Amino acid sequence: MSEERIRWTGVVALVGLVLLLVVGGNLWKSNLRVKRVAVAGAVNVETNQIIQLAEIPTGTPLYGVDLTRVQRNVQSHYFIRRATVERDLSGGIRITVEERTPLAVILGSPLWYVDDRGVVLPSSISKAVYDLPVLAGIPPGTRLAAGTAIEKDDVQEALLLLNVLKRVNREMFHRISEIRVRDGGDMVLTSAESGVPIIFGRGEIADKVARLEAFWASEVLERGTKDLEYIDLRYRDQVVVRWAPEQVKKRL
Repeated sequence: MSEERIRWTGVVALVGLVLLLVVGGNLWKSNLRVKRVAVAGAVNVETNQIIQLAEIPTGTPLYGVDLTRVQRNVQSHYFIRRATVERDLSGGIRITVEERTPLAVILGSPLWYVDDRGVVLPSSISKAVYDLPVLAGIPPGTRLAAGTAIEKDDVQEALLLLNVLKRVNREMFHRISEIRVRDGGDMVLTSAESGVPIIFGRGEIADKVARLEAFWASEVLERGTKDLEYIDLRYRDQVVVRWAPEQVKKRL
C-alpha cells in the first residue's frame, strides 16, 4: 500500500471517529432527562412558586429546556430582580435568584414595600420581618401596584438617600423612622427616637450624610434627643440645630 493511500486511510478513519463521537454525544445528550429543579437564593418567594414559574416538567429532555424562557418566566415575579438558569449533567436544572430587597414602607391598605429602584412590592408574601422607615408624602393618585415602579424624581432621590444611609451606616439608617417627600420641595427625615425632624433638603447626599453622622456621633449620642428640636442640613459645611430653648449653629 502506497504512503499516500495510507495517509488518506488514516484521515478517513479519523473523520469517521469524530463523526462517531459527535453522533454518540448527541444520542447521549438526547437521552438525558430533567430529574429535579433546584432553587437557590429565595427568601421571600416560595421555592415551589419559582418551580411553577419555571414550567419544567420532570422528564423533559435536559437539552430541550429553553434556559432563556425559564429565566424570563422566573423574572416575571415582582420580588425577583434577576435569575440565572443552568443545566446540571446529572439531570438537574439549577435556578439561582436575586430577590428585590425592601428599603422602605408605604403605609396604606394594603401595606406596600418599595425597593431601592422604586419597585412596589406586596408585604403580604414576605416571610421576613423588616425594620424599615416609612416613605411618606407620595402624591395622591400615584399608582401603587405590585411590580410597578414609582419614577417621580423626589421619590427616587429619597430612595437613593436611604440606600446610601443603609450602605454607609446601617445603625444610622435604623435611627430614621420616616422620610417625607414634598412634591419637589425639601426632604425631611424623622428620627425614631423622640421624633426629631431632620431637614435634609435636596442634593449633595453623600456630604449631608457625612455631616449628619459626625454631628450625631459628637453631640446627640452624648446629649440625647430629648431637648433636640430639629436638625437642618441644607447649609453648606454646617449643621444648624435647635436645642431647647436656644438655637446653636455648629460648624463641622
